[in-house]
Order: sequence, then structure tokens, then C-alpha cells
Amino acid sequence: MNNVVLNKDERLDDLQYKSLKLIQNKKQYCFSTDAVLLANFIKARKKDVLVDLCSGSGIVAILALAKNNLQKAYGIEFQKNMYELAQKNIILNDLTHKLQFFNDKIQNFSEFFEKCSIDVVSSNPPYEKVEGHFLSENEHMNICKYETELTLKELVKVASELLKFGGKFYFIHKSTRLAEIIATLKQYNLEPKVLQFIQPKKHLNSNVVLIEAVKEGKSGIIIKPTLVINNEDGSYTEEFKKVYGE
Repeated sequence: MNNVVLNKDERLDDLQYKSLKLIQNKKQYCFSTDAVLLANFIKARKKDVLVDLCSGSGIVAILALAKNNLQKAYGIEFQKNMYELAQKNIILNDLTHKLQFFNDKIQNFSEFFEKCSIDVVSSNPPYEKVEGHFLSENEHMNICKYETELTLKELVKVASELLKFGGKFYFIHKSTRLAEIIATLKQYNLEPKVLQFIQPKKHLNSNVVLIEAVKEGKSGIIIKPTLVINNEDGSYTEEFKKVYGE
């Protein structure tokens, strides 16, 4: 396993794509289907440089790198425990020459990148506002789920400042916040171009939406067909299996 040793709380997951694997800590935040959906949604050219914000244990950056055959990708992750897992996953997948993570708040991106220098930015950020929720005593989980350290406005601002003219921002967020999301994107000169709604089951409303926005792009949105994750018996739909790489 490329000299990577798992501790007692860690597990090894098969990403079901090009033999890629991911180490996760069972007692910490583990990736969901949202990360896989986002990685599959990202479209980039081989020469593009990608920066994944809120990169966690590295799943989005690793899958996007492989699926788009990118030469270089980066990630920024605030929580040290997740950053350390991402470092392990770089070694595990033999990506030290293609992938690099930084342990910092994404608001400090200028420590690592010049403004307006990146082709593609991606993010699977915390979805929930702090207001109206009872936070748990687990600070790690709160940071992953709630906007305690990063608001939607801050995320969009950073993405816009990172991107070149015509650069693309790919992210996933709660469908119920779509009006706010679009208004915030436009505030920071990011034009929403492609949306795809995700439903957990056919009879349920969409809970998350995938978004592609272009810096200084022209107006006009493509709405892709809605993707349903599960059949009524709980099994994955054929459409989602294709996304997952099965």
C-alpha cells in the first residue's frame, strides 16, 4: 500500500475508478455520495490547474484529477486531521507528483496562489447556516456540516478571486439555498451555466444541486436531467452506478 500504515480507527475504501483507494477515519467525517457526484460533474482539460476548496480527505481532488487526466491539482483544507488523511491518500495513490494539499483556511488562499491564476475551482462545502441549528459538542463535525468557519459568501468570493477570466467553478450545495446561491454567484461575477438537481429517490424532492459557474460568463443556464440516487428498495439506480464507476 505504498508504505501507508492505517491506524485502528482508519479504513480503506475502494473508489471503484482506476484502482484508486481512499483512507478514512471511521470516527470522523467520511465522504458521502455528494463528493462522488461533484467529482464526476467536473469537466476540465488536461492542461488545466484545479484547486479543490474544503478538500477534506482528498476524494474530490483525487477523482477529478483521474477522471480529467489532469497534470496538476491542489486542495486547501482547514482541519488538520482531514489534511493529514489527504496526505496519506496522496502517497497511497502514488500522486505525489500531481497533487498537493495545504492546511489552512481557504480565505488565506493568496498564501499559496496568485489571484486570477486558476482554471478550475471545485468545492463540497458545509451546507448549513449556523442560525436555527443546535450545534453538537463535536467541533470537527460542526465545521464539516455548518458554516462555522466558512460562509457561502466567503466560498464564492474565494472561488472568484482564484479563477482566471473564463475559469469554471464547480460545486454542490443544498437545493433549498439555490436562490441565495445564484444571487451570490452573480455578486462575485460568476455566471451560473449548468445546474443538475439530485434526488435521493424518485418520489422525493431534490436535496442537493450541482452547479457550474463561469467567471465573467454570459447569461444562460442549462438544466441537466435530474439524477436519482436510489431505487425504492434502496439500491443504487443504474444512472448513479455509472457515476460511481461501477
